[in-house]
Amino acid sequence: MNKLGFIAAAAQFAPRLFQVRRSTWIAVGVGLLVLFGLLIWAALALISWFFGQAQGWSAAAPEVAREALATVEQQVEQVVPGAREKVAAGLSELAPILKSEDRPQRDVSGTDIAPVARYPGLTRTFWHREGRQINVHYEGRADFAAVLDHYVRGFTALGYTQELQSASPEAETHAWIKGKQRYLAKIVSEPKGMVSVDIETALQ
Repeated sequence: MNKLGFIAAAAQFAPRLFQVRRSTWIAVGVGLLVLFGLLIWAALALISWFFGQAQGWSAAAPEVAREALATVEQQVEQVVPGAREKVAAGLSELAPILKSEDRPQRDVSGTDIAPVARYPGLTRTFWHREGRQINVHYEGRADFAAVLDHYVRGFTALGYTQELQSASPEAETHAWIKGKQRYLAKIVSEPKGMVSVDIETALQ
């Protein structure tokens, strides 16, 4: 009965369906196309908004990280007062130990030939004598300008006359003369904060 009733209802509805005007079908089709277009536009707008939000979150991420780090530092300071200063002091004490590998551990055999004491912190790394000529090489971590000033002041105070041989931002060579005695010193700024000093003279 149900099947027969469905068939009978379909038979009654079919003629009415075919009687619908063509303009009505066109209007329904246009409406469906408009609705489909609106759905696509809404989807694109939603995607565009999502990407805009994602960019905003990524831009704000560093600021959030900085705020979190500042909060952690404040909490550490509350638990251990002066923690930052203590860490800095510990690193400064370790620095000379870590850097000690960059310089020789001891002087090589020989003597210091200049009348001016070597600059503090420099190590004698080379000593050579050939006849009356002696050459000594020093190196160490120091300030180039300070080392240069040390030798200029030292020789001048002992009455030596200075003769500039060459000069550049990285190196200077000076001769100091007093009577028959002559010392030639070349001071060079090396990489990693190192300075080298070459002093040579002839025995009288």
